[in-house]
Amino acid sequence: MAEPHASKPLERGVTRRQFLAGTAAVAGGWVLLQGGWSRARQFLGPDGLDTGAARAAGYTVKHTLCFQCGASCGLTALVREGAPPSEENFLLFGNQHPDHPQRGFCGRGATAVYTWNSPLRIRKPLKRVGERGEGRFEEIGWDQALDEIAAKLKALVDVEGARSVAFTAHDLREYPQWLAWPLGAANTVNQPSTCNTSGISARRWMMGAAYQHHAAVDPDYDHARYVVFPGRSLHAPIGALHRLAKARQQGARAVFLNPAMPEAAFADAEWIPILPGTDAAFLLAVCHTLIHEQRYDAEFVARHTNLPFLLKADDKPLTEADREAGGEVGRFFLYDTASGGLAAHTTEGVAPGLTHRGTVRLADGSSAEVTTAFNRLVEHLAEYTPEYAEGITQVPAATLVRVARELHTRQGVVEDTWYNARNGNDTDAVMAIMTVNALLGNFDQPGGLCFRPGARVPATMSRAADGQVSTLLGHSFRMDDTRSVDRMKYPETNGTFDAVLQAILEGEPYPIKALFVLGTTVLQRDPNTRRVEAALRKLDLIVTNEILAQEITDWSDYVLPAEMFLERRRLSGIPWTLTAAVGWQEAVTRPPPGVEARSDVWIMLEILRRAYPERAALVGYNETLSDHDTFKREFLDKLEDLQLEGLAKSWELDADELRQELATQGFKVLQGQRYGQVPYVRPFATPSGRFEVYAFHPVLRGYREHGFATWFPPPAYTLPAQPDEFYLVSGKNPITASGTAGLAYPARFLSDRAVWLHPADAERLGLSEGDPIEVTGLDIDWTARAAVRVTPRVKQGVAFIYSFSGGYRQRRVREDDRFRFLSEGLNPHWFAKAHLEPVTGAAANNASVRIRKVSSAVG
Repeated sequence: MAEPHASKPLERGVTRRQFLAGTAAVAGGWVLLQGGWSRARQFLGPDGLDTGAARAAGYTVKHTLCFQCGASCGLTALVREGAPPSEENFLLFGNQHPDHPQRGFCGRGATAVYTWNSPLRIRKPLKRVGERGEGRFEEIGWDQALDEIAAKLKALVDVEGARSVAFTAHDLREYPQWLAWPLGAANTVNQPSTCNTSGISARRWMMGAAYQHHAAVDPDYDHARYVVFPGRSLHAPIGALHRLAKARQQGARAVFLNPAMPEAAFADAEWIPILPGTDAAFLLAVCHTLIHEQRYDAEFVARHTNLPFLLKADDKPLTEADREAGGEVGRFFLYDTASGGLAAHTTEGVAPGLTHRGTVRLADGSSAEVTTAFNRLVEHLAEYTPEYAEGITQVPAATLVRVARELHTRQGVVEDTWYNARNGNDTDAVMAIMTVNALLGNFDQPGGLCFRPGARVPATMSRAADGQVSTLLGHSFRMDDTRSVDRMKYPETNGTFDAVLQAILEGEPYPIKALFVLGTTVLQRDPNTRRVEAALRKLDLIVTNEILAQEITDWSDYVLPAEMFLERRRLSGIPWTLTAAVGWQEAVTRPPPGVEARSDVWIMLEILRRAYPERAALVGYNETLSDHDTFKREFLDKLEDLQLEGLAKSWELDADELRQELATQGFKVLQGQRYGQVPYVRPFATPSGRFEVYAFHPVLRGYREHGFATWFPPPAYTLPAQPDEFYLVSGKNPITASGTAGLAYPARFLSDRAVWLHPADAERLGLSEGDPIEVTGLDIDWTARAAVRVTPRVKQGVAFIYSFSGGYRQRRVREDDRFRFLSEGLNPHWFAKAHLEPVTGAAANNASVRIRKVSSAVG
């Protein structure tokens, strides 16, 4: 079928200059959203924000990091000190310091003031008075709420044990630990499986744990020449988008491999519409082309990957233990073309051969046929011809070959993803991404795939493998039970909340009876909403700390008003930058009048103290700190001061000077970008010290047929087969794609809650722009209505919706005329069947649905 505009830029009349102007407009969106133009214009000059003029007008300049999502972009606030908390008394700008690693902010950050004083803000502690899910509450005082929660928690733990209590968060991962770990509860199970677990696992298997995080590996956007983005919209962090925009102005090419066209693909970028769940097939065919046309970096592959290593017939590597009694299993053998014999991979001065085959003598006297991992890769890729991939991906073979050649000739890279929980075959998709990069060899070089040095911000609380817990305040204790239910089931996960749901519903491996939720909403993050609801109904206790009335709050027994990032102080590393940098999140304002918000850490420790004062004492907390202001001054501030002092010591800096620099500019670059480090000076953190294209990670044995990336059909949903059946995919936009910004009032005008369909699909179904449609899951018995958006920005056969933009069902949204618009549209998790990848526990958010036109208005 014809694909209008496929494999070329959409002709929308957007120039590079207009694109750059558009990114600047997004970063300056506060003008429109705060309605503060008349107050703000006096402080804006040709060079940006004039802080001197602001101070002269009576404003104090403060800096913070945006927390409307996890990107930590820099913000600068002008605050009228001494004035009551009010939108009239502070203004937010993107931090415009030219050296800030994430300067500016997107539409999510621009809605921060609306979050701060939203009508949906949780103002006082709430106690449920209706059935779970009804959203009927009464306001109560803090003492009553904390006493009742502590009593119920104690009664449960005294009978069932601490393992019966689970905690979940997403970006606030450290906060639940202050209650969970002293309590002895190992089940702090967060939400990454629906976001980044696939990528974390793939990077760990191929590069080692030191380079596993999605914020630790990034293209060098400042010098980028060619970047392919599989499934990535690149709306955040804003610094990366800004740097890419500048690179594009200098001639860099950006290619977006995605079923739907993201906004970052406007102007002269290329959008390649691809069938969902087929990225690995496309990328493995790129690998095939690179090798077949000898466009790979043979020197890098031979010196810095494990492809020269010799494999036995069982595909296990040939090691010293195979050849010598008592030999090391971690010494791998390769063929040295210089000497014409075998050599250990650690031997200096060898010339590794990539295509050797032969016979070797083993320690027991037997012989074994061996061949290089490179030969095995060539055999593995034999079927992944561009023509074969075209039949899977619906991307023309000529387009695929051109991308492979351009990656080579322009010294490009493939971006390693952020959010990748989609189709159930996502770990292999990221392994395929990294295999392309390994063949290109463009690591830690200008314009290449580079590594972020750690900022070394000390953790306020840390736990060793043996269960020993230490805090920066000098307290320590030991946890006996340190294995959470998700790690028991999925040994490679970094957080699979579905394992908690299983423990609630089935009692396996043991029952979970209580749940604490901090800063996340499981009903918008976890697939199969009916399963989530069934688990929530079964719990004995649900406590949620929140800023706004989310859907999860309607299901909670107690809802506790938490501080927003504008109201708290925090020191943290700045992610998604190739420098080692820290940011100072300074409290910009107090909560709005009538909002009794408290620190999440205080809430956790107060519950612990009221239930088990002796356990609270393990971390240095007691009744003298129960006053919230005293706690922040005597506990949190001390922790953050110790963090700053530890950071200064680690970098051999003067702590007072560091503090002053953070206060005056909001950030500190501790180490600039350095090229040529990994793997040329420092090896990868794998068993071999090399990039393991053929993954040797121990957990893979018995789980996979071999260690190479492969493609298999998406197992997470029934594949569409009829004319009215579609892949349902979701993605992020630069305005509402977070659980907080999605509820901001400006989303009424700035976010799209419609279901996108390609014009050819709409014509076939008799649909026009804005028509109401009925969407029914193929795997989940769920039907909902929405409006249709007819656009060539989505691939034929695919229905697309923005995540966190619609389908909200909380009572406050339904009953408030100002926010009822949020109930329009769909929550994609209604239709997803909760497929989990084995071993990794990675979830999949995509689904398949049937769509039909309905005559009545959207309800």
